[in-house]
Amino acid sequence: MNRKQNRKQRLEKKQQKERQRELFRQLSPLLWTFVVWFALLSLIHTPLIKDPLLDFFVGFTTHSAYWFGRLLLLPVEMDRVPFLSVNGFHMRVVMECTAYNFYLFAGVLMIFVRWPLKHRLISLGIFFLLIFVMNNLRFITMGYLGSYRPELFDVVHDYLWNILFGFMVFGTWAWREHLAGRLEKAGNKGGADTALPADA
Repeated sequence: MNRKQNRKQRLEKKQQKERQRELFRQLSPLLWTFVVWFALLSLIHTPLIKDPLLDFFVGFTTHSAYWFGRLLLLPVEMDRVPFLSVNGFHMRVVMECTAYNFYLFAGVLMIFVRWPLKHRLISLGIFFLLIFVMNNLRFITMGYLGSYRPELFDVVHDYLWNILFGFMVFGTWAWREHLAGRLEKAGNKGGADTALPADA
């Protein structure tokens, strides 16, 4: 009886260790991405790099938010970069408003994930499209919030939207990771089904 219990305990410990290793294997791309992302953010904030990036991202974001709003037939106005108004509420686009850090995170993540190249490229496109749309929606909603409830503007801008972006990036990664795992299993199963029998 003791032998059976000991064998069962050893088997459970082995399975637990395997689950932990598998979990670490799945999460390690995220961990490496955070390390490299922080390093790149520090590098980007040096004056030599930040100034040209600032001009590009602020200009791109201001114009994209303006045209996004105009396509939706919303009261969005832009006198000049970086000034934007939504429903009469005036905003200034700064570097932190451009979602550059989320674009950067998604790009770095695609380096570390263990996905096929095609899956990475499609995933990167999905990440960039979602970030682009969400960031434009942020300007629209913040403009309306500022015009009706300006006292809530800073709290929603500084906290709520950053949390939503974080959940969106993590959720998209989890979805694409799950899909990559399913594709890998399907490929392995297909390979096993079509494999030639070994020589006797």
